[in-house]
Amino acid sequence: MNRQLRILLADDDESFTLLVKRAVHDQPEVASQCELHCVRDGTEAVDYVLGRGRFENREQYPSPDLVLLDQRMREMDGSEALLEIRKSKSNRTLPICIYSTSSQQKLHELCYSNGAAFCIAKPLDYEILGKKLRLIVEFARSVLELPRKN
Repeated sequence: MNRQLRILLADDDESFTLLVKRAVHDQPEVASQCELHCVRDGTEAVDYVLGRGRFENREQYPSPDLVLLDQRMREMDGSEALLEIRKSKSNRTLPICIYSTSSQQKLHELCYSNGAAFCIAKPLDYEILGKKLRLIVEFARSVLELPRKN
């Protein structure tokens, strides 16, 4: 991939979103390889991925290469957003990660059966968050066969 990896983060916890932005910014090797776009809930994540409503301008809101969805959001949770995104034929192969503070096996099984590419524990420690973000970006850029979109 010659361009930056486009990551869409959906989380209704504003402080966690700020922490993710800071973790990306504080790691030049990560910041130079990815472009982070953030939305506040699952409904916005679905609209962003599908290019609907205020997200229809693809120059301003480019199609993501990878989506990170918090499982627990007030408006629409990560599992519901995952199902809505997967209904779109053009987004059935889009890599989507569900993350949660809960490590319930049933939740992970549900997410995988609904089309999640992977699930991770929501890292609340800044150092662990930075490390996981770096590994996710490296993995996505070097291993995943990402859908080819503009």
